[in-house]
Amino acid sequence: MTRSKFFTMTYDEARKMFLKAAEKLGAVTQSYAHPSECAPNGDVLTVDTAWVGPRDADVVLLCISGTHGPEGFCGSAAQIQSLQDGSLTPLPKGVAVLMVHALNPFGFAYMTRYNENNVDLNRNWVDFNTLPKVPALYDELYACLPPADQFDESLFKETVNRFAELVQKYGGFAVENALSAGQYLWPEGLGYGGCKSEWSSLVMQKILSNIDKKTRHIAYLDWHSLVRSGMDDMVYLCFNQPDDALFERCKMWWGADNVDPACVAKKWNAGLGRAGGRPSRHGIMMWGIQKYVAANQDVVGGVIEFTDALLDPLQQKLMNLRAMLLSRYFVHTRDISSRKGRILYDESRELWCPTCKDWQEKSLAHAHVIFAKTLAGAASWAAENTHNNTVPKLTKLKVDDEK
Repeated sequence: MTRSKFFTMTYDEARKMFLKAAEKLGAVTQSYAHPSECAPNGDVLTVDTAWVGPRDADVVLLCISGTHGPEGFCGSAAQIQSLQDGSLTPLPKGVAVLMVHALNPFGFAYMTRYNENNVDLNRNWVDFNTLPKVPALYDELYACLPPADQFDESLFKETVNRFAELVQKYGGFAVENALSAGQYLWPEGLGYGGCKSEWSSLVMQKILSNIDKKTRHIAYLDWHSLVRSGMDDMVYLCFNQPDDALFERCKMWWGADNVDPACVAKKWNAGLGRAGGRPSRHGIMMWGIQKYVAANQDVVGGVIEFTDALLDPLQQKLMNLRAMLLSRYFVHTRDISSRKGRILYDESRELWCPTCKDWQEKSLAHAHVIFAKTLAGAASWAAENTHNNTVPKLTKLKVDDEK
């Protein structure tokens, strides 16, 4: 199978390919049109869903792409592959699959990790009456940023130098943690979690509310990119608590080593050129979903990060910062059509999802296996007919690596 054919170059192409694959399979599709934003070509921006399987399934595999905008190029390709490669025919008894395509359609279309309000949707699931405390260091980081609607090489170099001074002053991990934990004070800053639930978050809540009350379990699979771990594999970020039965279940599905916090931290730190542990997080979508569906369903899973070759740590830091600043720039300018905009768009596209065919083939081969493992895990969960506080008895799931 030629897997690279599932990758696209624009949001519009990805949406059309996803809907065509879903309809060909006989999935029930639904679209949620953005109330205020349009695609660069003037067309509607939508979050699209595809439902395969019984409405009253005991377990629903919730598969998401595009939470972080252009990371949707990888996630969309993985979803389209699953719709086309026979993974869903037939489905295991008691299992349904719900695919959410382009949860952040604005970010997907305009090549920005953030949404139309500069909000990181994976920091937006908090109680806005009791907002998380932002590290005091963030004020100094914010002061180092260039104007939100400007980007050029001199501004980037100046920002890098000012950040380097803060690293010298506070240490690398403190700076990285302040940048990525999520902040709720500076709307034009990096990692802004918003001041209210964003449109995409409300759409996700509506999608979840349509899941039948007979469904007791949700297997959660959220495709992201790009961590340069240097490993010929993905990075598995399980967001269940390590001391509960749901985490044990995820270990059974994805492999104990893959979700072990120490192993994940090693890959994560290498891939982002960091030292120290994984940074803290606020407003993670899976945690918000867990609270939202707690009365009816429990949730197991997390984020799967596509990976790429390991780079020099300094080069990785520069690439990561550049990607974030470009995301902020595109939010505020929406310029992806001028000569400068096209150059930056193409650079960003490569940062979030490489166009190398060999990389795409290998990455989707891994994605196929991970999806199959998650589906097999959902099948075993449905067959057990147990409640959420039960530790799974199975020790190994049988999964075919290829179809």
